[in-house]
Amino acid sequence: MSITAPFPDSAQMVRTDVFREPATPKRVIRRRPSQTQGQALEKLGRAIEYLLDSRLALIHEPSTKADVEALDILMRLNRCVFSECEEIVPVSQRLKSWMASRVRAH
Repeated sequence: MSITAPFPDSAQMVRTDVFREPATPKRVIRRRPSQTQGQALEKLGRAIEYLLDSRLALIHEPSTKADVEALDILMRLNRCVFSECEEIVPVSQRLKSWMASRVRAH
């Protein structure tokens, strides 16, 4: 795991529909960020919030393509940082894996 990942190539980033309801419920993945990752997530979150709030204040002006692209880039970067964080495996899952390995060993 690298602490500082290079800026993701636009060809590798997949645009996702954030507000769409998933067809099937997905497993919740909990992650534990390092201090650096936590600070990056906090700053990216604040930047996203600032851009959204500034766009909401300008209700009489149409949104520009640059605004949409800036939000999209920040949201994808936020997801990239989050996906690099260490995944927390629940105790029940660890116990199941341990029991399965013990059964296979015998």
